[in-house]
Amino acid sequence: MKAVTVIPGVPESLRLMEVPKPSPSKGQVLLKPIRVGVCGTDKEIIEGRYGKAPEGSQYLILGHEAVAEVVELGDGVDNVGVGDIVVPTVRRPLNCDLPVDFCPVGHYLEHGIWGLHGHAAEYSVTDAKYLVKVPKEVIDIAVLTEPLSVVEKGIDMAMRLGQSRFDWKPKTALILGAGPVGLLATMVLRLMGLSTVTTATRPPDSLKAKLVKELGGVYVDSAIEQISGEFDIVIEATGAPQVVNEGFRHVAPNGVYVLLGVYPSGGSLNNLGELMTNVVLNNKVIVGSVNAGIKHFEMALEHLRRAKEEFSNWPAKLITKRASLSNYQEAYTWTHDDIKTVLEIIPS
Repeated sequence: MKAVTVIPGVPESLRLMEVPKPSPSKGQVLLKPIRVGVCGTDKEIIEGRYGKAPEGSQYLILGHEAVAEVVELGDGVDNVGVGDIVVPTVRRPLNCDLPVDFCPVGHYLEHGIWGLHGHAAEYSVTDAKYLVKVPKEVIDIAVLTEPLSVVEKGIDMAMRLGQSRFDWKPKTALILGAGPVGLLATMVLRLMGLSTVTTATRPPDSLKAKLVKELGGVYVDSAIEQISGEFDIVIEATGAPQVVNEGFRHVAPNGVYVLLGVYPSGGSLNNLGELMTNVVLNNKVIVGSVNAGIKHFEMALEHLRRAKEEFSNWPAKLITKRASLSNYQEAYTWTHDDIKTVLEIIPS
């Protein structure tokens, strides 16, 4: 079968290879991927900065954001059937009894990223218990489920932490960044009824700005305009240390600051003492969140359904580039105006 592969640690080793078709073991299923999303993690792996091949393999098949059809069941599988359309979660535990999205670094494997082949191939295998069935109404946009699940977990944690203290009812949110994660966070918060401000460095007439406005949110071009005010929830989705600094200033008393970005080494917080004193005196919460569990994938699918209905199929507009498996290189090139690129394994 054909698969998009890299040799982890070797920059620019991206190839379309002919590799053996996998077979499902006990408790596993064979999948026929339909669409695979591409994100910044793939870029890091292609550049040789991250990633690990499965044990005994020189190469890693990419693709951790996927929607696929179940085509074969391994022994003992009874939660899905042949023909079901599913989304696989990413992580699998490794000597860890915690919910897999809370396992510490070194105690999990990740499809298409670390130690497990991904889904950017004509076939893939995974454990059946980590599959989420996709309602037929959202099959066309279900490739967005994985990145949205990360958002769902971050916002879910913000709500749980905020409401564990008192009857906290957030009304406003600031989203720092208008990539896929920032835009999806804006979508979820608008569906929850919050007033939102989303900021990025693209101009006010850009597609990203227009998408924010279509949700009824406010867009601010941070290259030319300063953000003002405080917000009950602040979502940091850029991975830029200087933006983290900026975000602290905008968390309201009793508010929650959710960090979803992954940051480069180096950098420092300005006025750290002043920032931390402000956090303490105003009962602010800072939480980091990564990956997601089954329930967050389910929440993501429900929010995709609602957004498709309430915002005129808005999620589909996030997919700004599609490439076929035979033209795979096109899927792994990036420009500032791309939002979400999708690799079409089965041509639509």
